Order: sequence, then structure tokens, then C-alpha cells
Amino acid sequence: MNIQLLAIDMDGTTLNRKNTLSPATRNALQRAADAGILVVPATGRQFSGLPPELEAVHGIRYYLCSNGAVVFDRQEEKILHCDLMQPSQALRALAEISRWESAVTDVYIAGKAYTTIDRYQAPLRFGVDALHIKTFLASRIPVKSLPDLIRQKQLQPEKIFSIFLNTTEHKTCWDVLCAQPDLAVTNSIPNAIEVTNVTATKGGGLQALAAHLHIPQDAVMAVGDGLNDLTMLDWAGISVAMGNADINVKRHARYETASCDEDGLAKAVERFLF
Repeated sequence: MNIQLLAIDMDGTTLNRKNTLSPATRNALQRAADAGILVVPATGRQFSGLPPELEAVHGIRYYLCSNGAVVFDRQEEKILHCDLMQPSQALRALAEISRWESAVTDVYIAGKAYTTIDRYQAPLRFGVDALHIKTFLASRIPVKSLPDLIRQKQLQPEKIFSIFLNTTEHKTCWDVLCAQPDLAVTNSIPNAIEVTNVTATKGGGLQALAAHLHIPQDAVMAVGDGLNDLTMLDWAGISVAMGNADINVKRHARYETASCDEDGLAKAVERFLF
């Protein structure tokens, strides 16, 4: 069956390691969109943190954000699907993460990302690499306390995102959170922990969007590189892992393409769509 929907991860897939969109990838995505294929960014980022480079690709309407916790229709300016954490879930996860000295955390709520004042004022010190500082500062709202933000207004987060500067602490916290049956725990980079409601995944979000659009599973293609892409790669009719992908991602995907620095997404688009 012809592919009708192309779901693409952002960092390490659509964007290269320099955090830019190459001309070849931009042109391939535009060709797909011009051919009537729905190009759908499927990202761990919150909506306000989407890369501005995507504006160069005309015709993108639907977005999977926060690892599938939210599916957004930009044309209609409405949420098509959401699967949020309850305040009690988020506070429990934050309490565990806060036990670890090396952890620095953001919380995604209603399409925006909140971080602590300390991290916002010294991003390099708190785990933000130099390439992402500009994006980080432009897309974060600093607050004194993340738990207080949630508790006082009983907010329902889309996702909790933590970077650990100590690998032992990361592994221990990962294991504790994974043991909680109402949480989904994954990551897009090795030293991160990303927590959502247990049913909020890229695969779940992609399935919800496809159902909304009446697109069959075998007409969906997904491309990704991180552990948070596993569920959408498992669900899509055609799944492609980037050459720079985690080994477990490559094992889940049916196909493999070149790395993000070698226009792997563009090559996959040309191979399977044209």
C-alpha cells in the first residue's frame, strides 16, 4: 500500500548533530508533502519547543509532541488527542527524581516547558549543551519550584524530562520509575529520563492520529533513532531506524538508513516514498 503518513522524530533524525535541517532533508520532506503525504513531526519536545527549521517545510499540519502525550492540529489550532499525567503521578515521579543530586528537570504542561530558576540562569552548569542553549532559553519558563507549580494549580503535565549528570544515579532512578506500573519511562538521549502517563507514547499518539484521519496502519511510515521512538516503530507499517540509532532501536525497525549527518531521513524518504 502507498504510504499516506510519514512520522518523523526530530533530534537525531530530522535534525543532524549540529541541530540543523540539511537542504537534502528539507527538500525530501517538501517533496513528500507536495505529493500529498502527511509529514508529521513526532517528537519528545513540547509544542513551544519545536525547531523553527520546520517552518521551511510547507504543509505540515499535525504534530505529535511530548512523546505522543499530545497530538495537535496546527491548522485548526486544536488538540486532537491528549494523554496526560495526573498531578499525583507527576508529583510522585518528581519526588523520586529530586532524590538524586545530579538530576536537572523540566516539566511540560499545556505545550510549554517549565524549569527551575537556577537551571534557567546557568544552563551549561545544569546539563544543557552549548548547541541547545538558545533553544532552551527561548522555550523554557523559569519557576521557583516545579512541584509547587503542579500542586498549587493541580496541573496535569504532558511529560517530565530529566538529565542526569551521574550515570549511576541515572540507572538507579530509571529502575525505580520503571517499576511503577502507571508510568511510561523512556529517553531520547542516554543520560535522560522522560516520564509520561503509562499509555502516552509516540506509538499511541501515532495510532490515535491515524485513526482520526482514517489512515490504515500499513499506510504509515515512521523514522527514528531513540528509545522513545520504539513504540511508533513497532506500530508503523514501515519502520526505519537511523544509522546513528541505539542498537535496540535498530532491532525493532524493519529497515535501516544512513545517519542523521548523512541525510539518512532524506534517503529513506526517497527509497520508500518515490
